[in-house]
Amino acid sequence: MVFERHQFATEGEDAGVFIGDLGRSLVTWAAMQDRYPLTVAEASIAFNTAPDVIREAIDETMWILWTGPDDDPTKQLIELDGE
Repeated sequence: MVFERHQFATEGEDAGVFIGDLGRSLVTWAAMQDRYPLTVAEASIAFNTAPDVIREAIDETMWILWTGPDDDPTKQLIELDGE
C-alpha cells in the first residue's frame, strides 16, 4: 500500500510524518545517492508514496527542486540546489 497524502500529519497536529519531514528526507536521500540523474519516479518507489506527494514535498523544501514534464515522473529530474 502506498503512503498517500491524507496520511501525512497536518498543521496543528502534535505528531506524525509531516510533508516537510519527507522533503528534508528527500534532500538527504538525494545527497547520498552516488548516481545522477535521480527521478521523481525513483523517489516515489524509495519512499513508498505517489509522485505527486514527492513533488509537493520538494516544492515545499529548500535546497531541492524538480524539473521536467508535468505528466511523466520518470522524466522529472530531482536536483539539489547548488549542484
